[in-house]
Amino acid sequence: MKRFKHIIIKVNDQTKPELDIAVLRGIELASKTGAKITLFDVVEPHETILSSYADIVSPAELTEFIVAQRLDQLTDLAQQLQSTGLDVSVNVAKGKNFIEIVKAVILNKADLLIKVANKSEKSFDSNDFHIMRKCPKPVWLIKEAQQDTVKKVLAAVDLSMEQHAEGRAQNRMIIDIASSLSQYKGAELTILSCWSLYGEEALRHGAFTRVSPAKVESLLKHEEREYQESLNILVNEYTQCKFEQILAKGNPKTIIPAFVNNKGIDVVVMGTIGRSGIPGFLIGNTSESVLQAINSSVITLKPENWVSPIY
Repeated sequence: MKRFKHIIIKVNDQTKPELDIAVLRGIELASKTGAKITLFDVVEPHETILSSYADIVSPAELTEFIVAQRLDQLTDLAQQLQSTGLDVSVNVAKGKNFIEIVKAVILNKADLLIKVANKSEKSFDSNDFHIMRKCPKPVWLIKEAQQDTVKKVLAAVDLSMEQHAEGRAQNRMIIDIASSLSQYKGAELTILSCWSLYGEEALRHGAFTRVSPAKVESLLKHEEREYQESLNILVNEYTQCKFEQILAKGNPKTIIPAFVNNKGIDVVVMGTIGRSGIPGFLIGNTSESVLQAINSSVITLKPENWVSPIY
C-alpha cells in the first residue's frame, strides 16, 4: 500500500467524521505509509426548498450554510489529525455526488479513494457504480456492516490479460495492492483466476461439429496447463508473500461471487476494465456482474493510463 501517496477520503455525512470507518481506515493507512490525506465531502444543491423557508433563506444561501458547516466539521477533525503528525487537508464541493468525487481525485492527483459504500438492496448502489466506472484511480468501497474486519483478502486476476503489457501491469497492481493489504492487516490472501476452453459446449454438443470426446478432453488439459503456467509465472514474482493460489474452471461471473460469499472474503481487489478495447466501454461486463453479486468490500482499479470521461 506504499504506492499510495495521496488518499482522498469521502467522509460519510450519516455519521460523526471521527467514527467513519473510511476515515479510520484512511488514517491507519496514512500512519503506516506517510501518505497525505484529503477529507472530502459533497453537498448537492437543491433548486427548491420548503415554502416555509421562502422568507428566511434562498436555496443558494442554504447550500452555502451547509457547505460552511460541513467544512467546519471536517476542519476540526483535520486539526486533530495534524496534531498527531499527519498531513491532512479538507475540501467540500458542491454538485453531483459521484461527479465531484471523481473530479476531486483527478484535480488533487490522488492515487486512492476510500469511502463507505452507500446502503443498497443490491451489492452497491448506482452512485457507487458510477464512481467505480469513472474514477481513474483505485477505489476502496467499504461495506459499513463489516466495520474494521479484514481477515480474508482476495486478488481476482484475469490471466487472459497476460497477453498484453497493459493487462500484465493491471494483474500485478491487483496483487500488489491485495498482498500489501493482507500484510498490514494480518489477513489471509487468496489469488484466484478462472479459466475455460472457448467453445467447449459447441465442440461437445454442436450439431455441426465432429470432435471426439477424447479430443475435447485433450484440448481441456492443454488449456488448463497453459493457464496454470501463466498463473505460476505471475505468482512467482510474489515469493515474499504468503498466499493460496486457485485456478478454477468456469465462468468468473459465477465462480468469483460464489467463492467470495461462501468463503467470507472481506475485501476483493479486482480490475474493472474488460478486454474489448471498445472506446467508451467503461466497465467490463464480467466485472460488473461480479460486483453486483458479492457482499464484500472491494478495491477496484483500472489500467495505469486510463482516462476518465469526467472532467
